Amino acid sequence: MTTRHDLRWLLSGTAVAFLLFGPGVPGPRIASSQQPSSIYPVYDGFTRNADGTLTLSFAYFNHNRTPVTIPAGPANAFSPGPPDRGQTTTFLPGHHRWQCIIVVGDGFDGDLRWTLSHAGETTSTSADMLQYNWEFDASGVRQVQRGLDASDAPHDVCINRPPIVRVLGYGGPRGPHELRVAVGAELKLFGSVRDEGLPKHAAVTSRWRTLSGPGAVTLESAIEPRTRAVFSRAGTYELELTGSDSVLESSVRVTVVVE
Repeated sequence: MTTRHDLRWLLSGTAVAFLLFGPGVPGPRIASSQQPSSIYPVYDGFTRNADGTLTLSFAYFNHNRTPVTIPAGPANAFSPGPPDRGQTTTFLPGHHRWQCIIVVGDGFDGDLRWTLSHAGETTSTSADMLQYNWEFDASGVRQVQRGLDASDAPHDVCINRPPIVRVLGYGGPRGPHELRVAVGAELKLFGSVRDEGLPKHAAVTSRWRTLSGPGAVTLESAIEPRTRAVFSRAGTYELELTGSDSVLESSVRVTVVVE
């Protein structure tokens, strides 16, 4: 029986990497710097919208250690219909979900596949797109609907959404909801800005700024997501990290208590 995901382990020396695979995706291979490895498109699933349309999500695995470019065309295509749906052409190393979000009409029959060819291997996404086990749970619905108004979105193309901006180890349901540091000491800020690559050929940028606080904040770099900050006086500060894809942007705020 085919399950939605295969769990497989990849052993490399004493390191163990845990990877999550979609149905029909072969086991992982870590490519050496001399030998390229395959890239696999993955169908994430779907959700039904209030207006009767469906929102689909596609992802990919790149098992190479470096980014790979595959232009839209025979080696990077959707079918049936237009092969170029605005899908990514630059594939970063690792597993990247929510990379192509497509809204389709209520007459969609479940037949839309993404095919990639690289390193002598061609793979495609699942052909059975509307099976019940592919329908997103509440968490998946939140992810696929982030920054998206399905009733106003274009149909049948990958939709540009704001970058995902986070500060690792901060916020969320588990917290912490404030960071602490001493006056004059360095605070490491582990920011992250991720984007699906739309609009194509646009640069993804990041920017830190100080919103409030009793003293001066010195940033090692204000344009890198990961940076260090030093605070001149004790008190509570609020910093903001913004990510932009040149059209859309999103932000996260960080509270810092300086003692």
